[in-house]
Amino acid sequence: MKRGFWFACLLALVLAPLCVAKAEAADASERTEGADVRIMSYNILHPDWSHVPVKGRDALVADILLRYRPDVAAIQEAGAKWHKALKTLLVDTGFYAPACRQSNAEGFIYCTTAFLYNPQTVRLVEEEILDLEIRHATRVFSVAVFERLSDGIRFVVCNTHPAPPEEEPEKYVRNMADLTALTVHIISKYAGLPVVIAGDFNTPEQSEQYLRYMREAGVRDAKYEAEALVCGCSTYFGYQVPPDPENMDSCIDHLFVNDGVDVKLFNAVIGHDVQQASDHIPIYADIALK
Repeated sequence: MKRGFWFACLLALVLAPLCVAKAEAADASERTEGADVRIMSYNILHPDWSHVPVKGRDALVADILLRYRPDVAAIQEAGAKWHKALKTLLVDTGFYAPACRQSNAEGFIYCTTAFLYNPQTVRLVEEEILDLEIRHATRVFSVAVFERLSDGIRFVVCNTHPAPPEEEPEKYVRNMADLTALTVHIISKYAGLPVVIAGDFNTPEQSEQYLRYMREAGVRDAKYEAEALVCGCSTYFGYQVPPDPENMDSCIDHLFVNDGVDVKLFNAVIGHDVQQASDHIPIYADIALK
């Protein structure tokens, strides 16, 4: 029995890098054939909450964004230090522009649930931040309308980050109820437009709340709608913990879509030093706009 146990451990050590290498080979910097837009969701770990400095991680996050070049990246936990670092690395260089940058809190306070978008491929048309908690920089429902430069087609991307249920159970329930109602409102307000709702939902796939949100908001999980699924593992592993492509316990970051979206490809990025960049891994979807 001991021999079998150690053989299994050795086999896991051998196969894990192969799984990562396979996923890295399968993912792509270019959008998949038939897709119009790439949307990414990425929780980049707030330095003031986690006591993990931005310095060093900023270059890793920027490199990941530049490798995958999402047209729109929904970013969570982007505190002031992150806004300043990414401005230097991505905005001032012209690769990306920010949206939903300022929260509704009094004074200029950066919204931690914001966007970066590629000004070479899309134009920002409208932006607004709807509060889940009054004048809160994080518990929000950020909304941005974009227009593709190539054909003028418009689409909506939302970004959210409700309270964690294990730390603030009552607030989590309230946040989820509000963002469900806001999702319904936005889909109705922009009737006829493709809508993507991205974010760190703090809501695992195994939960009833995950199913309730999709049912009541009328949306679908892009991962399970995708024609091609590269990697669909957990999105939260902890800082400096290598992602395990077989682990499905903590799929809490999601990309949901309405009926105006065809999902061509979904991927959870498990290579490229993601474990050194944040405690979450980025996910992205290549979509076709109906």
